[in-house]
Amino acid sequence: MITKPIDENSISVIPEDSEDLLNLRRIIKENDKVIGDTTRVLKQDKDYSRPDKGERIKIRIALTVEKISLDGVLDRLRVGGTISESSNESVPHGSHHSFIIKLNDGITISKKKWLPIEKKLLESSNNQVSFVLVAIDTSLLLVS
Repeated sequence: MITKPIDENSISVIPEDSEDLLNLRRIIKENDKVIGDTTRVLKQDKDYSRPDKGERIKIRIALTVEKISLDGVLDRLRVGGTISESSNESVPHGSHHSFIIKLNDGITISKKKWLPIEKKLLESSNNQVSFVLVAIDTSLLLVS
C-alpha cells in the first residue's frame, strides 16, 4: 500500500493488493472521514425532463463513514455514509453515498485520533518482503 501523510489526522492511501483492502477494512471505522473521487447522478429539475434521467458527473466528496464491507471475491471495499463535503454545490450535504474502493484507487482517511495499531497496519503493508533464491545444480559436479 502506498501511503502519504497529509497532516496529523489525515493519510492518503492507495491499495495495491487484496491484503491492503483487508487492512483498510480494519483501519476505517464508523465516524471516520473518507475523501475521494466518485461519480454521482444529478437529477434534472426541468419542466419536460424525465424524472429517472440525470447527468452523471465526477465529484470529490468527503463521507462520514456509517458502514463498511469487504467483497473479497471481487477485490473491492464498499464504504457508505453521509456526505459532509463536496466539490459541487449541486450535491446536497447530508445525503447518503458510498465509495467502491478497488485496487489502485486513491483515498484519504481522516480520523480524530489514530490508534497505534492502525498506524502499524499502514506501515506493515508498506514494507515489501523480498528474498533471494539460490539454486545449486549438483548433477554436473565432477569427482576426481
